[in-house]
Amino acid sequence: MFFTKFAEKSAAVMSSKIFHVGIDLHGTLINNHEFLSEGSEKELRNILSARPEDIKIYICTGNDLPFIKRKLGNLAELFDGAVLETGCVISEDMNKEEVIVPQNIVDQIKALENTLIDCDYPEVYKFARRLSTISMFTKYDSPLEDFFLKIKEELKYIDFARVTRSSVAVDIIPAKRDKFNGIEYFGKGSGTFVSIADSLNDLEWLKKSDISYMPGNADPDTVDMLMKDKQRTGLGGSLDKKNLYISERSETFGVIDILKNLFENYRSF
Repeated sequence: MFFTKFAEKSAAVMSSKIFHVGIDLHGTLINNHEFLSEGSEKELRNILSARPEDIKIYICTGNDLPFIKRKLGNLAELFDGAVLETGCVISEDMNKEEVIVPQNIVDQIKALENTLIDCDYPEVYKFARRLSTISMFTKYDSPLEDFFLKIKEELKYIDFARVTRSSVAVDIIPAKRDKFNGIEYFGKGSGTFVSIADSLNDLEWLKKSDISYMPGNADPDTVDMLMKDKQRTGLGGSLDKKNLYISERSETFGVIDILKNLFENYRSF
């Protein structure tokens, strides 16, 4: 019934306002074991295929394009593009990566990465492939939050980069960059911007977005920080910039519920 309803709507005259929707990967679209929620793939494929023509949907992640393709397979083809490395790299065709930060900043980040590799931190099991940022994945027996605070303290005097974290890694990215920068790149500064994300490294993106969503497994500390600017509420009804909408279901199924809510209500915004 839901998908029939949207097939009919897609034939109608669409609004000239484009909605640019970004979906975080780790902890949001996929779980911390890097899989879609069991039994969710068919429903996710259907909801992505049923989106109205004036809604564009992008994967937004701290990861790179090869990682997305490994984890999502041919589902990746259903997205309109990707915001990579927390807004520092974009892919407009899901095939090529383009760095959108200045080269001198990239050079500083890469020099810092070499220094951190030489430190041989016992908490880290790998430095992931990155073109313009640093991503340190911690061992499962090493508390991520503790390592995040440790690196943040060690790098507090560096002005060209900032330290953040996802649900699985500590990330170091150019200062004043976040996923919102990547979404803005696709929108060329216009349109309505929607974020769907779960954790601390998405805080600025969630705050800046016109419409902010989180799955049911949202990081409690991030939710608390957002509630200084937004009011927490469930899904349903008309959309308002002052609200933070949180799904009852977690990860992939939570994203599916969020997309249904958005598709049903976005014209009221």
